Amino acid sequence: MGPPRDAGAWGDGAEPSCALLVQLVCADDLTVRPWRRYLAPAQRVVLGRGAAPDELDGELRIALVDPQVAVHHARLDDRSGAWMISDEGSAGGTWLDGRRLRVGEPAVLRDGALIEVGHTFLLFRPAAPCVEPAIGGEDPATLCPEWQLRLRSIDRLARSRHPVLIEGESGAGKELMARMLHERSGRRGALISLNCAALPDNLLEDELFGHVRGAFSGAQTSRDGLIRAADGGTLLLDEVGDMPPGLQVRLLRVLEDHKVRPLGSEIEIGVDVRIVAATHRDLAALVVSGTFRHDLLARLGLLPVRVPALRERREDLGLLIRALLAPPPNGLAQVRFEVEALRALLLYRWPLNVRELRSALLAAADLSRDEDGHALIDRCHLPVTLRSAASRPARAPRRLTAADQALREQLVQLLVVNRGNVAAVARALGNKRTNVQRLMARLGVDRSSPVELGADPRLDG
Repeated sequence: MGPPRDAGAWGDGAEPSCALLVQLVCADDLTVRPWRRYLAPAQRVVLGRGAAPDELDGELRIALVDPQVAVHHARLDDRSGAWMISDEGSAGGTWLDGRRLRVGEPAVLRDGALIEVGHTFLLFRPAAPCVEPAIGGEDPATLCPEWQLRLRSIDRLARSRHPVLIEGESGAGKELMARMLHERSGRRGALISLNCAALPDNLLEDELFGHVRGAFSGAQTSRDGLIRAADGGTLLLDEVGDMPPGLQVRLLRVLEDHKVRPLGSEIEIGVDVRIVAATHRDLAALVVSGTFRHDLLARLGLLPVRVPALRERREDLGLLIRALLAPPPNGLAQVRFEVEALRALLLYRWPLNVRELRSALLAAADLSRDEDGHALIDRCHLPVTLRSAASRPARAPRRLTAADQALREQLVQLLVVNRGNVAAVARALGNKRTNVQRLMARLGVDRSSPVELGADPRLDG
């Protein structure tokens, strides 16, 4: 299960919201396209195999392309704002966040809950912005509504001449965002990239600004440098937070005057270059510590773009799996997953983001491929860190306020005392059972998790 959404990271949330269901991936058939479906105004959703989607009298039927799914496999019910899921007696069972549900017993659906019916995995969100999905034959750029809204602004941002600061964790896709900005900018020059943390100070200066012949010992020829090489195009300065203070001053002059002076020269040369900076560090904190210039941050950070971590847009896991495994020699039709392996992969938090996902998938496909080029990925083909994480219980949601954390702890204690009996907890709180269920969903309390509750695994109903 993913962490709660950070509204401040995504925008003002002005769009109306409702419950959302996303089909991520089918273990047996990666050619089945991921999709998302808003559940409003339905109050009951039936997941099954066969018939086309149908909505009647507040009930929505969603047909899944998976022979392992029963005709009436599982049911989702909106109980006064608290969505619940129950298994309808299917042979393969219904799984929630890696745990099999007992037949007919409803369980609370938390934000980011992973649902498994047959060999198909879906993700549930009780409230997500209502955004029309992109229409077209290819996979969309994202199935995360918040990220889709943010991407809508990229075209306007790309066409501007101003510097852009791309923020985000390592491996989240900052370089991909820079490439998107450049491709949509209409600039005729090239996209040139430089990692500011990869070179020592003296080499970094020469790499950026170039030099004239005789500027230093061994400079037998002149060199333009990457700023001039990106003339008419875009220069990506990755890990700009690691740029030494002296070079920050020179970069600021380029941004202000649109001129560059090579090492050893007294002549400034005009350049038309769009600077895109990227960092995984908190530049504002670096300004406070004195290692990054406030005036440079003011110029670079005028138009910031934050690339979300993979755990914040788990709706895109299916799209990413397809994109990473589609190219030959793998190909979507040649790769399948054992259900346990795919479950572990989808429950993992991916601390190193898309870069870690790519490495894990490509290595697993190579390790599992037979002589005919077909791959059946099992748990043994996954990295050790991923397998060990899958054996641990999901952690409680983060970013709770102090009041919410205190309320969550009270709920957990009452559930332990009452052996998971929600009705008894409601009586102890002098509240309605449905209100307690809503609180449990919002605060990420799962009565079916004996490890989290510290209770007997044989919980009462």
